[in-house]
Amino acid sequence: VVNRASVSLAFQVTDCDHTAEEQAKLEKAAEEEGKPVISVGQDLKLNYRHLSLRSPYQAAVMRISSGVCHFFREFLNSNGFIEIQTPKLLGGQSEGGAEVFMTNYFDHPACLAQSPQLHKQILAACSGLERVFEIGPVFRAENSNTNRHLCEFHGLDVEMAFNEHYHEVLDMFSDLFHYIFNNLNEAYAREIELIRQYVPVEPLVFEPSADLKDIRTVGTTSRTLLLGFKEAIAMLREDGVTEEEQGDLEDMSTPVEKRLGALVKAKYGVDWYMLD
Repeated sequence: VVNRASVSLAFQVTDCDHTAEEQAKLEKAAEEEGKPVISVGQDLKLNYRHLSLRSPYQAAVMRISSGVCHFFREFLNSNGFIEIQTPKLLGGQSEGGAEVFMTNYFDHPACLAQSPQLHKQILAACSGLERVFEIGPVFRAENSNTNRHLCEFHGLDVEMAFNEHYHEVLDMFSDLFHYIFNNLNEAYAREIELIRQYVPVEPLVFEPSADLKDIRTVGTTSRTLLLGFKEAIAMLREDGVTEEEQGDLEDMSTPVEKRLGALVKAKYGVDWYMLD
C-alpha cells in the first residue's frame, strides 16, 4: 500500500445489498451461531449514497429509472406531445387534496408545487397545445409514512385533449405503457434479471392472452385489459368482500386494490389492467 486512506469506509460495497440466495445463507449462518444478521440500513446507505450506488442492485435500479424517463419522453414526442417545464415555486396551491410545503418568497408567502396539474390544464386546454407532458419534481407535505406516499418525487405527467370519448386517453395510456414495458424488457434485460436476484418477482404480464374471449381491451397498437367497475365489485363480492369493506360506488382502499389485483391475475392472467 503506497498511501493508505486515513478513514475507513462506512461499509463495504459488497455488504450493501445481498441477493435472496446470499441473504438466506447469512440468516442460516447467523442462526447457527446465535448471532443477529448484520445489514446496512437505509439511513446509512443514503448518508453514503456514493458508496451504495456502487452496489449492482442500486445501480441497476438507477439505470432502469433512467430508461423509464427516456421511453416515456420518446413515445410522447413521437405522438405529438409537447414537453413543458412548469414553475415549482407558487403563490398558492395548484390542486386540492394534498398538503403543501410553505416558504417565504421575499416577504410573500409561497409554496412548493404539489403538482403541475393547473399549468398542464392551462397549456393543454386553454392555450390550444392539446397534448403536453412534463418530467419534474413534485413536493407534498404528507406525513403519511407509507410506501405509497413520498414528500418529494419526480412525476411523469401527461395532459391531453380528446375529441369524442375519454377512451381515447385510455388508448394512449395503453400504448404508452406497453411501449415502456416492451423497451425496458429489451434494453434493460440484464438489469431486470439482476434485480430479480435481489427481489424475487415474476415477470410482469401486461397483455392478455389471445385465447381470452369476450374481454374488453383498449389501445391502438397494444391490448390492455379494460375491467368495468361493476364487474370489479362483483369479483370482490364473490371473493367475500362486504359492502362495509367496499361500497358499490366508493373509491377502493389499498388493501381492496391489492385483493382485486390478485383476483384479476387469477382470472385473466395479467398484472396490468385498467379499471373503467
